[in-house]
Amino acid sequence: MYHSLGHSVFLYLEAMLTFEQQSIINASKALKHSLAVCNRYRKKNTLGESIGKMVKKTNFDQYTEEEAHAELCHAECLLLKSMLTFMEDETLSSFIKAGLKIRSCYNSYKDCQQILLKRNWDRDSTKVHFESGVKMGIGTFNLMISMLPSRVIKLLESLGFPEISKRVLMIYWPVTVWTA
Repeated sequence: MYHSLGHSVFLYLEAMLTFEQQSIINASKALKHSLAVCNRYRKKNTLGESIGKMVKKTNFDQYTEEEAHAELCHAECLLLKSMLTFMEDETLSSFIKAGLKIRSCYNSYKDCQQILLKRNWDRDSTKVHFESGVKMGIGTFNLMISMLPSRVIKLLESLGFPEISKRVLMIYWPVTVWTA
């Protein structure tokens, strides 16, 4: 799972740096494969559990460590895939698809944060690794979203995101303040 994600990240970086159509296609295929690998390891919900999520809270202790990490890898793949969608095609339908993928990624990271906070972890080392992945992912998500063009940000805000630029500034402002 991590090998597939790592391979996809390198192809994604190549596509972002070169803007060559073939690199973009290769990165998109690799990310699609990584999503399929992550989906094999993610927790499978029955129809009753999916409907029950709307009514009651999820018991995150039912997630194994492998399933929790699969959720995190899935969120990272969705983030990269959504950003790549903007580069593949610049039509309105592409922007809407990318916006929906970003929304899905956002919800996936929210789930990962809930897993981190509410799951009883057997080993502290696993929790530390998961926590660093969640925090890095949420930070990367906010940074990448803040760098999108203003018309895309307006589209995302219409899809239900709160004021993105203010949220990013609130998250990163404490990091920029230097103390003597």
